[in-house]
Amino acid sequence: MNALTKIFVVLQLVLALVLSVLVVQFIYKQNRYKSEVLAQQKTAIASAAALSAAERSNLMLRHNLLAANRIAARETGKLQSQILALQGQLSDDGITIAQLKASQSAASTNVALLTNTVNSLNKQVADQTTQLNRLRPAELKYINENAQLNRRNDELTNQRNAAEKTIQTLQESVAALNKKIRNAMATAMAAKGPGTSATLTAMMGVPTSVLVNGTVRNVRVFNGHTYVSTTLGAKDGVSKGTRLTIYSGQKYIGDVIVQQSDATESIGMVTLTAPGVKVAEGEMVMSGPGS
Repeated sequence: MNALTKIFVVLQLVLALVLSVLVVQFIYKQNRYKSEVLAQQKTAIASAAALSAAERSNLMLRHNLLAANRIAARETGKLQSQILALQGQLSDDGITIAQLKASQSAASTNVALLTNTVNSLNKQVADQTTQLNRLRPAELKYINENAQLNRRNDELTNQRNAAEKTIQTLQESVAALNKKIRNAMATAMAAKGPGTSATLTAMMGVPTSVLVNGTVRNVRVFNGHTYVSTTLGAKDGVSKGTRLTIYSGQKYIGDVIVQQSDATESIGMVTLTAPGVKVAEGEMVMSGPGS
């Protein structure tokens, strides 16, 4: 073997070694590259899966967003309607508030007027109370006087009742006397004849058909005769020729023959009087009953 062959063999060995090293490096780098590519592919697949999931999530979010937008639109419409209604109500409330303020102002004015009126009335009440306090002694005096008047009225009522009983007794006496007079007149007429009737009637007079009583108003004396005016008239059945009897209490005073009369008054001449008495104003006059 020559040197050239040896060199060529050495070169081949060197080249083989270099090639082996290069192959090893290539294989190593290729495996590394494959690993990196696989890792990148895995990463890309994972990214693609994540992107797909994100897209699906995005689609769901978009769908949900659209649904939410539709719901929001409906709710917005409802809210707008409510807002419009509230605005209308607010406007009405504003009008109502304005009216209430006006009413409050008027009420305040009325309260002020009423306060002034109450103050004025309180002042009047205070003045009247003061006046009543001043008048109270006079009131007590009047109360006492009223009590005395009531007692006096009771006394007068009792006197009136007694007088009514007296009048009733006198009326009964007059009725009995009239009956006796009629009997006496009838006897005289029968004894003396018809001519004496007019004379006796003129002297004795005619009683009224019912019991009546009044008072003597005036007393006058003329040509030696006493004349009286009474409160009895035609309304009481008193006319010309009626006989009236005068009493003072239960005491007989005299008789009166009526000369003339009108509706409420009569004038007559006193024909008979009790001994020692005179006719006076205010005495009682009675007549009746007769036939």
